[in-house]
Amino acid sequence: MTTDRQAKILQYLAGHGELEVAQLSQLLRVSSSTVRRELTVMEENGLLVRTHGAAQLPTPIHYEPTYESRAAQQTQAKRNIAAAARKLVEPGMVVGISGGTTCTELARQLRVVEHITIVTNAVNIALELQGHLDKRVIVTGGVLNHGSYELVGHQVVQSLQNVHLNLAFLGASGVDLEFGFSMADEPEAVAARAFMAASERTLILADHTKIGRARFARLCPLTEVSMLITDDQTSPERCQALKQAGLEVLVAASIV
Repeated sequence: MTTDRQAKILQYLAGHGELEVAQLSQLLRVSSSTVRRELTVMEENGLLVRTHGAAQLPTPIHYEPTYESRAAQQTQAKRNIAAAARKLVEPGMVVGISGGTTCTELARQLRVVEHITIVTNAVNIALELQGHLDKRVIVTGGVLNHGSYELVGHQVVQSLQNVHLNLAFLGASGVDLEFGFSMADEPEAVAARAFMAASERTLILADHTKIGRARFARLCPLTEVSMLITDDQTSPERCQALKQAGLEVLVAASIV
């Protein structure tokens, strides 16, 4: 079980990617020697990796270049969105997470939340959470989409038919006033709708580059989603238009 200080270290690393000992010392308001002791214990427990006077979260799997290129886009915006989403998750919850780079960032940040159950159709998200004994990770059935590491197909729907989720976090490739939420392809949309059907609340994670776009496969109208979480580079005018269309919008502030 992580201590409060260790949980804060993980939270800071999730938000910034990598931090030096001096930076963590300043953020935590403790000495550098105290930080080093904490980092040593956390590294021994597999919670982080130390690199030349700094620390970062472990990356347990190697991603294909196409996925890595997508993950490298709007990195800070995705971290901000994930940080805002993480605050909505409480111990004891059952949380669904679809695939995609922003949802993957959320999975990394959920490492600091104890005693939750994660249900996902993305094998990479399951691997991101491996080794955390205070979490139960459940992976749906399905056919692997090599481009997104998601399992898709009717097996996903069957896997979720007898599951109850408190929250479902889904990525989206497009958010349009008329077309609603959309995905790059239909199999992803089918899997996402299965998560929606199993959950009390559905939350879409989408950075500002997705707003105003309509992609190939429609997921659902705007009003069928509980909340959109986006970043603060989304224009106030677009946020207001989405709110007027009946969608609750949470704008994630930049991580300090």
